[in-house]
Amino acid sequence: MKLRGNREAFGAPGMPPRWTHSNKEAVGTAYSSDSKVWYTLWQGILTEVYYPTIDSPQIRDLEFLVTDHHSFFHEEKRHLESHVELLAPHGLAYRITNTDPEGRYRIVKEVMGHPHLSCVLLHCKLERMKETGHPLGLYALLAPHLNVGGWGNTGLVIEAGGRELLAAEKDGLALVLG
Repeated sequence: MKLRGNREAFGAPGMPPRWTHSNKEAVGTAYSSDSKVWYTLWQGILTEVYYPTIDSPQIRDLEFLVTDHHSFFHEEKRHLESHVELLAPHGLAYRITNTDPEGRYRIVKEVMGHPHLSCVLLHCKLERMKETGHPLGLYALLAPHLNVGGWGNTGLVIEAGGRELLAAEKDGLALVLG
């Protein structure tokens, strides 16, 4: 594993941390007791991820930002129409479809707890529905709140297995987005 860069982020320490809304559309976990992770969904995004116990949230939320770099900039939870459905009648895995109100694109996500690891699996696909003449940019926005707090989280870009991954660390607890 290799770290990229070693500098403080501009604007540090950033805005005061907050928690997300308490009203939820869905709650999920893995079917096996090997996994010690739980998660919630709201407004078409992944909200709290709890680990190693159900009372220990480690992120506030994870969402996507979408732009064509010319005429619009969308935040998933604020600008898109969201639909959440179970992948199977008796499971805790979900399909989320977030659609641009003008019909230019949609984001389709499947989210589930890994059956045997403490990990949330999120498969995402950006689908263009209407040509706009400009390429779409998709950006992840993650708000880590490791060890139940938003202050003092360290963001990193790490290289592992030939891939660059986003990571956060605080007091020996880490998460990786990749």
